[in-house]
Amino acid sequence: MLAGMGRAQLLLILALACACTPEAAPSSASDGRLLIDPAIAARSLPAPTEHRLGEGNEAENKAARKRWFAQLHRAAPDVDWKAIELANGMAEMERRNSLAASGASLLVASPWSEVGSRNQAGRMMCATLSPDGTRVYAGAALGGVWRANHGGSGWTPLGDNLYGGVSELVVLPGETSGAPDILVCANSSLGLRVTRDLGQTWETPSGLLGLTSVRELRVLANAQRTVVVWAQTNLGGNVPALFVSNDMARTFTKRFQMTTTGNSDAWVPRTGPLAASTIFVAHRGQVFRSSDAGFTFTPLAAIDAAASDATITGSEAGAPTLYIALSNSGWKLYRSDDAGASAALIHTPADYWSELCASVTNPQVVLYGGVEAFRSTNGGASFSKLNNWGDYYGDPLNKLHADTMGIYAWPDAQSTSGESFFFCMDGGIWRSSALGATPVNWSMTGLGVGQYYSTLTSATNSNLVLAGAQDQGYQRGLVQTPLPAGPSTNFTQLISGDYGHLCSKDGTHATVFSNYPGFTLVQEGQSNPSLTGYVDFPTGSSHLWLPPVVASPLVATSYFLCAEKLYRFDKTAPGTWAPTFHSTHDFAAGTANYLTALAFAPLDPQRAYAADDVGRMWWSSNQGVSWTQASGNAPNEHYFYGNAIAVHPTDPLEAVIGGSGYSTAGVRRTLDGGQSWSALTNGLPSTMVYDVAYAKDGSGDLYAACESGPWRFDRAALAWTSISSGLAPITLYWSVECVNAELVRFGTYGRGIWDYRVPQPVVAQVYCTAKVSSALCLPSIGFSGVPATGGTASFLVTASEILAARSGLLFYGFQPHAGAYQGGTLCVRAPVTRTGIQNSGGSGACGGTYSFDFNARVRSGVDPALASGANVHCQYWYRDPQDPYSTGLSDALQFTLP
Repeated sequence: MLAGMGRAQLLLILALACACTPEAAPSSASDGRLLIDPAIAARSLPAPTEHRLGEGNEAENKAARKRWFAQLHRAAPDVDWKAIELANGMAEMERRNSLAASGASLLVASPWSEVGSRNQAGRMMCATLSPDGTRVYAGAALGGVWRANHGGSGWTPLGDNLYGGVSELVVLPGETSGAPDILVCANSSLGLRVTRDLGQTWETPSGLLGLTSVRELRVLANAQRTVVVWAQTNLGGNVPALFVSNDMARTFTKRFQMTTTGNSDAWVPRTGPLAASTIFVAHRGQVFRSSDAGFTFTPLAAIDAAASDATITGSEAGAPTLYIALSNSGWKLYRSDDAGASAALIHTPADYWSELCASVTNPQVVLYGGVEAFRSTNGGASFSKLNNWGDYYGDPLNKLHADTMGIYAWPDAQSTSGESFFFCMDGGIWRSSALGATPVNWSMTGLGVGQYYSTLTSATNSNLVLAGAQDQGYQRGLVQTPLPAGPSTNFTQLISGDYGHLCSKDGTHATVFSNYPGFTLVQEGQSNPSLTGYVDFPTGSSHLWLPPVVASPLVATSYFLCAEKLYRFDKTAPGTWAPTFHSTHDFAAGTANYLTALAFAPLDPQRAYAADDVGRMWWSSNQGVSWTQASGNAPNEHYFYGNAIAVHPTDPLEAVIGGSGYSTAGVRRTLDGGQSWSALTNGLPSTMVYDVAYAKDGSGDLYAACESGPWRFDRAALAWTSISSGLAPITLYWSVECVNAELVRFGTYGRGIWDYRVPQPVVAQVYCTAKVSSALCLPSIGFSGVPATGGTASFLVTASEILAARSGLLFYGFQPHAGAYQGGTLCVRAPVTRTGIQNSGGSGACGGTYSFDFNARVRSGVDPALASGANVHCQYWYRDPQDPYSTGLSDALQFTLP
């Protein structure tokens, strides 16, 4: 039974199964922007999995997720996977800095386009206003930093060249007139990074030695605009310290260090006379104050010496009024009305995630957040919940999404209250101009920070996409034309929660299976889909948190569930699926617990491949009924999703498996039906491989979605290469599907869904410069078709913008040239060969054209040099009686005969 959902609720879901809208007309929110299917508000909802166990178990749940996250990157004891991925991210950032400095990235047409979602945002972490108050900047968990107009429109990504996301952010004005704002961003991976060109390049400030986590990042309101960083460090243990910069975040110096270890927090007044030099700190249950910009701190109220953690905020409207939350066998909230000299217990929050913020203008207003957000208007004596997390689905414009990652309040001249509150949630960013009341969703148009586990594009419509997201449910969208920047496509959320492993028998959306932690969701119907099945995992089964579900290769309405046994579910009645043991093999034997991956060969569904959670690999020749263990070990699975297996589209004996590649090969391949596997990692860094897929162009190439980005394996070169091109965002790539021979679709965990257009082979390339004719026209060489040495197809070398009714010819050679010739440029080095005379025909000054079938000449055999591998260069020459030399020249074309 699904934790947090009773059987009655599940039956209600079945009774109210969603009858979704056709693909051309998804439903709309009240303001006209696509968002959530209205039927969601009418039924009991699967909880977003961050709090699927209920508020009372949230701390236990988060601790379990952290343990699982560590297991996600399973590596040998002496291997630091975080350091490895940091090195990967730093190398990519440095590469992009170099590309930006050289301008090379501006010369390349991007093969990448951002799909979305445009209206279903993911986890936001922080928000602040620009120095002039006209714009908002916001940081995302793994989606970089964004900028929008005041009002939440015009979201623009600025952090696609930044590794690790943004958890804290300050903005400084540009150093010269007209210069862009300077962004100082913090994250747990990199510490601080600074951009002075709106994200094109990023630099690392010096002086932040020993920093392990940033607890507060602010700017003092003094002439130097001092940037202050209060951080935990490894200087003698977990010791807090203050670092400052007076040169616009180029260099930092350590100004103060506590003498005792322990977690701490700091608050800097945002406005008023204290904002230039005052800093308050909560550490080991005591309040400290600096009035000299952090050179010295005075100990004040000693509240709870046994406290293990702290958060502190304040209201400038008091003396100031301070609010301090301390952790000691649970969180307790204290208030100080005398600037920290004393403090009294006012509240014991049950749902608190260390997010605390007080009003700038009203000392009685204070807010905190956990799964949901809470607000007090009486100085913390009592709190009211802003809304239940489920209310979001009925009114996403005016109700907060679940999971509070940050609450911020800033002075704001454009707000009727004199300040703006920002709520950074798992589903985007909300702004309140009413002292934290009635927040409005600012992330419904263009904030592309979706966190996706899986996508499934219809085999009959490459624009129709289903997607499973973290805390933004099961989604459906129709891909729109790419925009110059930001996401293009709105998605409709059909049901809440987290969904992954989307699959169907034939690749269409006629019957689609996906997993939520606890049940399998079934969609039936592509054009008018309905969610008809919510099938519990078998009672007592052992499996991953979000275990793989695999569609049957033989029966469209059946599917397999990977657990301690291989379960097959068959449809027995409308809305009903019954489980059976497809195989009696015990995958929990020995030290194992369950299967982590399963795949069937497309050309032979009897051939199957599987892996378990101790790295054993298995193969079957009877559709998974019986299994044989392979030699060698698979890469470890990741913490809740399993391994990734892909089988060659036309060779059932070839398959690959991906997983944790930190202390072993992240990808292995078999060429003998699973009996033996060998590493396939040439060129691939040590990284987590989340998904793999075979190309659909017949090449046998592979694509991989990795923590270090998107990668392609070139079968001919036997090597992996990054395909980010310095243009796709630096983030975690979770899923990949090869939609067709030219399109590969990636799902990222932080920057939404992206399309990669496979670069097509260069058939021919135009080069050199044409000679302007006497009629002031510029001849242009071109082509159609593909060069070939056999077959019957044509490869036409053409020319346009030629003088009408003039004789001319195509000549060719085997080397390029750029020499002056009769007032123009000779683009082919001698010796050259001339083809037959043509007449340009046409009418008007420059209405003539030429065309020559070069494949026909190759097939004729008249020139033995035109053989496979020949590198041909050709150019048109024609008569131009009014030219001083009586001749004209086109530009040139180069191609290679295959």
